[in-house]
Amino acid sequence: MTKKTQSLLIVFTLYALGAVLAAFTFFMLPFSTVISLLIADVVYTLFIYVFSLILKNASLYDPYWSVIPPVLLIFVAVQVGQPVSMGVIFMLFGLSFWSIRLTYNWIKHWTDFTYLDWRYKNFQEANPKLYWLSNLFAIQLTPTLIVFAQIALGVYVIEANPALNLLTVIGTLMMIVAAVIQFIADAQMDAFKEANQGTKACIDDGLWRYSRHPNYLGEVTVWWGLYLIYYSVEGFNPWMISPLIMTALFLFISIPMMEKKILKTRPEYKAYQDQVSMFFFWPRKQVEEQMEETD
Repeated sequence: MTKKTQSLLIVFTLYALGAVLAAFTFFMLPFSTVISLLIADVVYTLFIYVFSLILKNASLYDPYWSVIPPVLLIFVAVQVGQPVSMGVIFMLFGLSFWSIRLTYNWIKHWTDFTYLDWRYKNFQEANPKLYWLSNLFAIQLTPTLIVFAQIALGVYVIEANPALNLLTVIGTLMMIVAAVIQFIADAQMDAFKEANQGTKACIDDGLWRYSRHPNYLGEVTVWWGLYLIYYSVEGFNPWMISPLIMTALFLFISIPMMEKKILKTRPEYKAYQDQVSMFFFWPRKQVEEQMEETD
């Protein structure tokens, strides 16, 4: 058995045990579905956090982002105890399609517990003594709460159990198209890295020619698709903050961190920045000599 296989089995086992603990927590609570699910989600995160400390690897949390949303919503749909409508089925299908694609991408690139995301390394190097705290709040708990803000929308849709409508179809298609965009962008990046090993080149092909972060654009589009389904049921209300927070996370934290990292080793990336839209697909500002970017 390879180290990768052993590591994946450990991850699977821990996530399965965490799911049992979260389900037990949920059924023990007397609150509304959303509040009980939130507490169960936090307990689940703390379980993963404790084992990330034991295994000395915060990247144990990485698959949480893609695995948990459909798992929690399917759990809610089952425990409600009523036949789900086509509107709910469409929503769950779209979210599961995205989840399977992103989780597969994580499995594909996961090596073993020697791997640690470069962002986590930055936290660790910035303040080693307080890394246990930044691991808890910055790396794990905050993302869990941001993602739960999206999951809550799905809970309300499941409770409303709406019939299929146009906005639900559009929202589901948005999630599917977004996942396809991410798949294409990741495949293009993988091919580029394979063809340019040992170089400091920057990708400037395919989807990356018209957006500097097509994979992040796909991620954000998934959550706007879910919000559109929610909007078709509940209309406009303060819960619009959910996809806005997710969008802000990528625009003001993830993308700036990524681009700062790239510029440290690839100064030529600046010319690429000047030509290509940061987020949305958009015509290039000018056509110059081809560059190639690695994200």
